[in-house]
Amino acid sequence: MHELSYMVQFANMALEAAKKNNARKVSEVKIRVGQMTGLVPEYLQHYYPQAAAGTILEGSRLVIEERPVRMQCTCGNVYTPDRDNGYACPKCGSASGKLISGREMDLVSVEIEE
Repeated sequence: MHELSYMVQFANMALEAAKKNNARKVSEVKIRVGQMTGLVPEYLQHYYPQAAAGTILEGSRLVIEERPVRMQCTCGNVYTPDRDNGYACPKCGSASGKLISGREMDLVSVEIEE
């Protein structure tokens, strides 16, 4: 159920961006959510109308861009970690590297109706 509180935060960010542009109505809000956040896109979609109710976001469409978990190994290989190989690099077998995507929680854009 933490999706509701995150959706309220996203809605507030979208409202702030819309108001900075003197919007009277918003047609679309686009967000980016990484797989490692634990947020369930279907639940975000479900709670969006509640978060948007009574605001210039009401009736707008929520678009969710899901970001997969991606790692960059110390050998330079970029890969998606996989349980079958112990989440190690499939090229060299190393278990060290850095996370390059999968933890995002961003407001991408707010489309304003004219």
